[in-house]
Amino acid sequence: MRAPIPFSRLLVHRKVILILAFIVLPVVGMMVLYLNTLRQSLAVQGEVDRLFEIQVQAEAILSMVLEVQDGFRGFVLVRKEKYLEPFNKAEAAFDPAIARLKQMVRDDPEQLQRLTPIEARLHVLLEKKKRLIDAIRLGELKAAREHIESGEGQNALNTIREDLRVFESIEKQRLSERRARAERLASVTQYGLVGVVIGILFLWWLASRLLARTITGPLATLTAAAQEFGSGRPIARIPVFSTDELGRLARTMEEMQERISRHISQIEAFQAIGQDISTIGPDGLEGVLKRIAETAGSMLSVDLCLVLLWDETIGCWKVGAASGHWHDLLCRSVLIREETPISFKALTTGHPQVVDDLEARPEVVLQIRDRLGGKSLLTVPLRGPKGAFGVLALAPTREKRVFTDWDVRLSQQFAVQAAIAILNARLYEAAQQRGEGLQNRLEELERYATNMAHDLKGPARRMAELASLLRIDYKGRLDERADRYLGWIRETGQQLMNRIEEVLKLARIGTVPEVVEAVAPADVARDVIKGCEGLIEQQGARVRVADWLPKLACNRVHLFQVLDNLVRNALHFSVDGRPPDVEIGVVKQMNETALFVRDNGIGIPSSDWERIFEPFERLGHKDVQGTGIGLAIVKKIIELYQGRVWVESEPGEGATFFFTLPLYGELAGVPVRQEKAGS
Repeated sequence: MRAPIPFSRLLVHRKVILILAFIVLPVVGMMVLYLNTLRQSLAVQGEVDRLFEIQVQAEAILSMVLEVQDGFRGFVLVRKEKYLEPFNKAEAAFDPAIARLKQMVRDDPEQLQRLTPIEARLHVLLEKKKRLIDAIRLGELKAAREHIESGEGQNALNTIREDLRVFESIEKQRLSERRARAERLASVTQYGLVGVVIGILFLWWLASRLLARTITGPLATLTAAAQEFGSGRPIARIPVFSTDELGRLARTMEEMQERISRHISQIEAFQAIGQDISTIGPDGLEGVLKRIAETAGSMLSVDLCLVLLWDETIGCWKVGAASGHWHDLLCRSVLIREETPISFKALTTGHPQVVDDLEARPEVVLQIRDRLGGKSLLTVPLRGPKGAFGVLALAPTREKRVFTDWDVRLSQQFAVQAAIAILNARLYEAAQQRGEGLQNRLEELERYATNMAHDLKGPARRMAELASLLRIDYKGRLDERADRYLGWIRETGQQLMNRIEEVLKLARIGTVPEVVEAVAPADVARDVIKGCEGLIEQQGARVRVADWLPKLACNRVHLFQVLDNLVRNALHFSVDGRPPDVEIGVVKQMNETALFVRDNGIGIPSSDWERIFEPFERLGHKDVQGTGIGLAIVKKIIELYQGRVWVESEPGEGATFFFTLPLYGELAGVPVRQEKAGS
């Protein structure tokens, strides 16, 4: 005979079924018992009501008999018809009353048999009384007198009354018995209901304890364990020890926690390697590859991990890095191709190679097996844009092991990281060499441009000076045309000198470190206005400065150059017949604070908003004085501080130039970008 299975080893659905059966079956039994008792109580109560109605009906018949007797006597004494009313009513009601009473006791043969002679005697009595009444109406009183004097009517009445009392006493006895039973059943029903409620509550409590112990408790434990793990605090052992689905779920969660923790450590390792790749430290590429090898060996539980790079020139492997103490022994050493066929196959095929038992390999010499003591081997290719260029080799030296698919995929991730590190280092080295060449070429071009500007500045100055000397020395000896030509030559030389000076000024911006300080734009604006007083007075212009401007973190000279160029442009490009109106202010736009210089001049078409910041762009206004390089200087200064400058304008409606610079105390830490002339 099979031994019963312990409750803790049952499946969850069977536990639930048993607990529900434990609750439902007793409850159903108690409810059936209670309902049966209630049904009996109701049946007894119905019987009590029926017996009481029988008793009432018997009393009513007895009353009718008395009314018959009283009505007859009254008529006999006074011989008036009105005294027969009770008699007539009783006579009319006798048959229906007897029929109803017989209907009530139809299921009781004894009582029904007792009613039969009573009914017969009543009919005989009624017939006798009716004959006597008819005789009295005819004036024959003798028969009525004899009937009364003989006591025949009274005897018949007494007999009927005695029979009815016997019938009634039997029904009263039965009624008393039924009432006593009804009271007992009512008490049983009342206390039974209390017992049912108490029993249900007890069973509910007991079932809740069983559910809490076998189902809800373990579920709460599993939920708490999941929350603990979700908050970063894994539980080594979940305290659910049953062998049902919940116990298996607990063991599965433990295994899942272990796998997730292992995967998290692997991700953290990859993240650390990624940081190494993106920011190669003082130990360079070799240090990064060494850390990759050590991390890969630790994650895959092998003590030997090699980064092998294939050298096409000499046809052999170079050890780029190794894990642990192997790094100092093997780094930068060479492995022969013929003694590393497994690694070479991974290189040429581009697929991982797995050997669970190196001792079973047929090769006579295997360096990783014979020189390094490897028991098993996993090699993964390092791939680049042009194919594989190396392998990541992992080998345990203490005991053999079987590499799983997960081990292969994990090693491939480490191989990808190592390949990225190597390719990045090679690209960085190539870019650095190219950058050095470009930098040298750029510096050479800068020196050439500076020397050329200086060389041009001298002839331009001498041309202007010679034209002035000729006009002075030959004054009055040359005609008007010659004087005009000499004037053009002098003005052209002066313009050439000014343009060369502006080019040199543009080239010098950012060539040396500038001092960044807290600058008050209002003070600089007043200096700019003071420098333009002559031009402002000549044109009848008005220049307004806002009551408050934020302090900037920049070089004061740079801010002066920006405002000076913008204000002079606003004064020069004015509308004929309309005095220039220039405003210097500040505005908040798109989460940034920008200063602006607004004028009411000729305006700028939207198609030219970008071109005006290019050097020597005059946009067709050839009659306006200037070199065409002022806005280019503004743009270069603003970009030097990593700010931006732009214009909003409509032709004939003036223009507004906006620019941003670091705010003192808010963006004072923004570094000034250093640039070379001509960059």
